[in-house]
Parts: sequence; structure tokens; C-alpha cells
Amino acid sequence: MNKRRKFLLASVLGLQSSSFIYPACQKCYSRIILLSKRSNCPKCGSTGKVENASYRYKLSIKVAESNKLFGITIFGSCLDAFFGLTATDLHRYIQDPNEIPETLSSDATQNLLTKAVETCFVGQSFIFGVTNFENQAGQGSNSNNFLQQCPGLKREVKALVACQIVLPDPETHDLVNN
Repeated sequence: MNKRRKFLLASVLGLQSSSFIYPACQKCYSRIILLSKRSNCPKCGSTGKVENASYRYKLSIKVAESNKLFGITIFGSCLDAFFGLTATDLHRYIQDPNEIPETLSSDATQNLLTKAVETCFVGQSFIFGVTNFENQAGQGSNSNNFLQQCPGLKREVKALVACQIVLPDPETHDLVNN
């Protein structure tokens, strides 16, 4: 997946979904369908055993840059460092009854995970590597400033996809904001 991307520095306002992982096809990364013992990818037709399913992160958040709002969905292993483990390992941890105390229901576990993600992301600024900027700004635009490519972003929220998320360098961030 060697896509071109533009970078967007934005602050996270909130979560758009409390679902952070999904079972993914190992060939095309699409969501797979888990049946009783088999998995099937509706996109590429790949099949496998359910117990061998791998998971990917999918974090959907609402962000602001200046006076513009965006919905950004970040996919993949770029989120491993923020969660502290791979999506497959997180899924195994949540599903393993030996890891979660009996006093916590699956709903309570999900609520704790959601709260932890909110605490980590909401109110923080990040640099997002956006891959679908051409869909939002028109094909073939060469401008280095992603936002200049989106003149119609005054009041509507644009849906973006990111394959990269990093914390900004504090020194660079201070220069940009002063």
C-alpha cells in the first residue's frame, strides 16, 4: 500500500465510533465475514479458518484544523504504538476470559477501552497522513497545502482516510501556532 498522502495537523474533538478493531483480510485488508469455523473476504474471495483471523485497527475520530472540521478514519498498524499492542493481540486479550476479571462484563470492558481511547486522543493534536485527499480536493492537485486544495470546506465535515498518525514535534508545533 504505497499511496501518496498529504499531511494534516489537527486536534481531536471526539470519537465517532467505539469500535476500534475489525477482522481483516490478510490480502486486501477489507473486513472479512466470520462464520462458525471459516472466514471469507467478500472483496477478494480469500478464505481461512476463524481462529487464524487477523485484526486491524480502525479509529474513527472527529478533528478540527483552524475553523474546519474533518472526520478521519485511521487504519492499520500505525495505531499499534498508541494501543501498546497489535489489533490481533488486543482482540485476543479482550476475548480471553483469563485476562479479564470475572467482575467485568464485555460491555464494561468495551466501556473501559473506549474511555482509555478518549483519554489518549481527545484534546490532543496529531499529524495525520491522509490518503484520500484527491477525492476531497480534485484529482491531480499539486498544492503542498492540503487545506488550500479544499476550498469548499467552510461548513461541512469532510470524511478523510489516514494511514499514518504521529505526535507533532513540540518545537515545530510551537512555531506553527505562534
